[in-house]
Amino acid sequence: MSSEELLYFGFCSFLLGVSLFCANVLLLKKQHRQIYWPLGLFFVAEAASSAPTILNTIGTGHGFDGLIKFLLPLNLPFSMMLAPLFWLYVRGLTTEGSFSDLRYKVLHAIPAIYGACVAVLFLILPNSIYEALEAEETTDHALVSVIIFAIWALTILFYCQVGFYLVLIIRLLTSYNTRLKDLFSSTEHRELYWVWWISIVCACFLIFNVANVIVQLFGVHLLPTSVLEQPLVDVLVNTAVIWVLALWGFRQKPGLVRETTSDTRDEKPSVVLGQKYERSALSDEQAQRLARKIRAAMQNSLLYRDPNLSLWDLSKHIGVTSNYLSQTLNETIGSNFFDYVNRWRIEDAVERIENSEETVLAIAYDVGFNSKSSFYKAFKKHVGMTPSALRRSRTSNENVVVKIT
Repeated sequence: MSSEELLYFGFCSFLLGVSLFCANVLLLKKQHRQIYWPLGLFFVAEAASSAPTILNTIGTGHGFDGLIKFLLPLNLPFSMMLAPLFWLYVRGLTTEGSFSDLRYKVLHAIPAIYGACVAVLFLILPNSIYEALEAEETTDHALVSVIIFAIWALTILFYCQVGFYLVLIIRLLTSYNTRLKDLFSSTEHRELYWVWWISIVCACFLIFNVANVIVQLFGVHLLPTSVLEQPLVDVLVNTAVIWVLALWGFRQKPGLVRETTSDTRDEKPSVVLGQKYERSALSDEQAQRLARKIRAAMQNSLLYRDPNLSLWDLSKHIGVTSNYLSQTLNETIGSNFFDYVNRWRIEDAVERIENSEETVLAIAYDVGFNSKSSFYKAFKKHVGMTPSALRRSRTSNENVVVKIT
């Protein structure tokens, strides 16, 4: 075994071990099952895809050839399960729906079913023909041409499937970020940047492999063939993705679920992602009155100084449903909850920066921000300059007009 083959075998073994461990832990979780079960099954599928490669490496020539022939094709259906299972996991993290709300459930299983059919074709081949295929020798068996076509079709289907689910995942993440700002005044610990990075890496990897397919089909050399045909590149990218999933998948909680307390245990979000207000019974007069109550809650009760303030907290304080509150913010006030609360925080911060000697960091935390970075980002957005620049302009007696947007 060459050093490159040994390295490839080592990465595959690492993937198998991590996948089995993660699958065992995730499938035993009782809370948020609709999130952790798809991820657990994802790791099961990854382990099932890695195991035949390892068995083929250590078992060839040791009396396991029959078992290897049976197990190797099984990675085909499991490979076709990876993209939809990861999408289901992201869907669970980013939506308020359940698996029962999923439409066209059977359609998502069709690629895996097709992969199982291709695997069966391999299993019914005679041993001599199977060995000839492995050695890339020509043979006249009737099933060979069918299998070759089926494998190419499965390869193209796999890449189309990955691309399709990447688009769905990006749409989920985009809608999720918008939805977070409708519900929470601080989103730092709920944003799924790591899922964005995984999606970007998978998109680049998809382009890389499609280039490889184009080379093999049409002989169009987009990249050096020596690079495209390196199996070590595949396993390195796969290892990186699985490792990130293992690190973050366990601790990531659904972002649109409010932390349950004794006072809010029975509360449920009344605003559903993407829901419009056509059927709302809230009149314009009621909306204007509600807008005044929202302003009073910020101005008199200083609710914006609560770093964990949510739409539910504000609706409970005012005594109105979160659906009406969200509608008033978006349609009457013209702002989502996140920007509206942060605007109050920035107004308070600007006044204190201009009229006190407190440090910028102390002011940031006191007005309700959870971190320095989020404060600076919001300050630059609403004021158009940094807090330090504003303070310097005041100490140098510059006539700077601050307009908070």
